[in-house]
Amino acid sequence: MPGESGRRNLQLLSQEELEERRPVLLAGIAQFNNGYFFEAHETWEDLWYLSPWPARQFLQGLIQTAAAFVHLMRHQYPGTVRLLSHALAKLDEFPDGYMGIDAARLRREAARARDEIVELGEERLQEWDRGRIPSIHFVTVP
Repeated sequence: MPGESGRRNLQLLSQEELEERRPVLLAGIAQFNNGYFFEAHETWEDLWYLSPWPARQFLQGLIQTAAAFVHLMRHQYPGTVRLLSHALAKLDEFPDGYMGIDAARLRREAARARDEIVELGEERLQEWDRGRIPSIHFVTVP
């Protein structure tokens, strides 16, 4: 993939081309659901750079969700809370079922995670049960 400046000049995908790249979306979901948050972030970012609006915003919400949990694993409270908040703001604009994803469930579980983490505070971040990290579910068969 070209460097940052080269990616900015690439032509955006058509809706049909975006659908053809659904396996990339699914690969990132599998990575995320298996706890490979950094890898999911990277996988989705490759798709995000080329995606048209509004898919671009939705993918950015997924990327920020994954990045938040990278920060959590590194015990970085500010980044975890900030990125979950940014992700929720982006994902909140999408109907359930967007790109086949149960967006309502993801928003609900990510908001719960953020709220629980905020309630614990930075000093007690390590007490948060990482088994409560959301998974990404589908509203239809992928």
